[in-house]
Amino acid sequence: MKKIIAIVLAAALCLSFGASALAAGAEDTVVTIYTTNDIHGTMSAGEDEESEVIGMAQTAAIAASTENALLVDAGDATQGASFATVTQGADVIAVMNAAGYAAMAAGNHDFDYGKDRLLQNAALADFPILSANVMDGDEPLLDASAVVEVAGKRIGFIGLTTTATATSTNPSLLGEVTFADETAAAEEQIAALAPDTDAIVLICHMGDNDLAVNCTSAELLDGLSDEALANVTALVDGHSHSVEETAYTERGANIPIVQTGTLFTHLGVIEITFSGDEVSAEGSVMDKAAAIEFPLTDAGNEAAAAVETALQEIMAGQLTILGEVLCTSENPLWGGYIYYDYAEPRIAETAFGDFVTDAFAAAASVFAQEQQLDMPIVAIENGGGVSATLPVGEVTRGDVLNAFNHGNMVDVLAVTPAELYTALEAGLTMTGQDDTGLLIRERVSGSFMQVSGFAYSFDPAGPEGEKVTSVTLDDGTALERTDEETKLLLATNSYVATGFPEEDKLGELGGEDMIVEDYLLVATGVGDVPLTYPTVQGRITVDNDQSPDTYEVAVPVTAGAEAAPAADRELHLRVDDGEYEAVKTDGEGVLRLTLDKGPHTLYLQESADGVPVYVNNYSGSGTVTVAPGYYSLSFTVDEAA
Repeated sequence: MKKIIAIVLAAALCLSFGASALAAGAEDTVVTIYTTNDIHGTMSAGEDEESEVIGMAQTAAIAASTENALLVDAGDATQGASFATVTQGADVIAVMNAAGYAAMAAGNHDFDYGKDRLLQNAALADFPILSANVMDGDEPLLDASAVVEVAGKRIGFIGLTTTATATSTNPSLLGEVTFADETAAAEEQIAALAPDTDAIVLICHMGDNDLAVNCTSAELLDGLSDEALANVTALVDGHSHSVEETAYTERGANIPIVQTGTLFTHLGVIEITFSGDEVSAEGSVMDKAAAIEFPLTDAGNEAAAAVETALQEIMAGQLTILGEVLCTSENPLWGGYIYYDYAEPRIAETAFGDFVTDAFAAAASVFAQEQQLDMPIVAIENGGGVSATLPVGEVTRGDVLNAFNHGNMVDVLAVTPAELYTALEAGLTMTGQDDTGLLIRERVSGSFMQVSGFAYSFDPAGPEGEKVTSVTLDDGTALERTDEETKLLLATNSYVATGFPEEDKLGELGGEDMIVEDYLLVATGVGDVPLTYPTVQGRITVDNDQSPDTYEVAVPVTAGAEAAPAADRELHLRVDDGEYEAVKTDGEGVLRLTLDKGPHTLYLQESADGVPVYVNNYSGSGTVTVAPGYYSLSFTVDEAA
């Protein structure tokens, strides 16, 4: 069953052209398609002047300032930041409506709240949410394609969602939804659209990482017939969080592929030129600096104002919920993307991973008492599920919602040690260590497990499927890999639970965010006592560890608004829960430290903002990876010495 939606858009009455438009002949027509992907609920940079986020208002302004322009998204817009989570994506759709999107492909995380919520969001949208290969039983779940008319040209858009969605969102929320082969679905839709369109653009939530998906966007094009390939003008990509600015040139094709990374740090640009019977396209990506410098028209300024108004109205409604202070914390509970390179809980034990699994275990203990169950209680949470850090200082409900943005519940199961070993092995993608102790891995797995109620050791150089060397309950009982008889009461999120036999499930405890919030309130006496939690508690250790006993880190210290190096400065530093000790920056304003191996939190007594620094030789954070993210590998002090 093919579904085609025709949307007629009037050409914008403005005079801003890209370079290709200026070069086009007098008889040529240029249609510009601006693209976003994987914004994960990120709407703006807020008050952070140093943020790399372009944001929805500026994006809408650029599109409205460009003649014959369309705005499309390649998926994963409605899940992520608390702005999205509060209304399960509905508020994101409202802002996208205000920005004037023409089409969007369904991403894997747009399914995180379940099939019904996705359909509700699609109904709220003023634009079609597309996927040609998502089936609900025998029927398509969403519209497969849309045709948008602009400047007298009919542009066909086909949405495609990676088949990996079947396992990269919570399968229990999908119902009868299945994911058909992307290439076959694209082939069928191209054949349907080609006779009645002037150009066809594929909007693919597939990406360029062949370790993460069964079919990348380039492999999709590889699999198309010559006839279908000849009818593809451009490809908008998503899912792998890459910045793609390339072209597919096999079999005489020249198809631009554009992807903009994640969290709104880039904006994609595809310019399609119609010259007589000839159609060509060029793709590029602009960063925030280029986006800010883009010349805006009156129409562009009006579009930005409309988005800002929508954002302000929505955020005012959300503020009461998100801004409620639950407690204060004396130290950060590290999780998620501390630095942009990768998420720390996907490679190492973290404070928030420990806290979350402790919360799960506490809820499971109540369940066991109610059900009169007598078995050891353990808890696991996949590293990909620990999506943010709880900050030092005030912790709000918004902070908790940011950390749990997948819509998962907490399930309790009766599992065997053999099953637990299997779950732990799934996240161990390391292949060894280098001479600094850095864990070598081809990829970072979201299935790396944070744990409570037990500890485990692993050998990073061990054979695949046999890396776990020991699992020991908190009471000292060693669990055997081959034990298929002993029963453990396991609490985990509903996504991880789908990896266990269905008959293991005993019950459901509630949403992840609520379980953690309840535990947070208990741990702090409903906010009366500041929260404190160690950087790590030794629950996950490296066996046959090749790390040296110490490692070196260099932490820049800057002073004042100009961020000048604080050279030769006398300061006081605390490592983890130790005492403050006198230190001194060198002539370049750098603190050079020797630390015991493992993760550490560094606090500077003279810090102007109170934000600590995280380092870990096993993951490389602060040693080989220094890209700023939600935190930065640096301290800031006041100008005066």
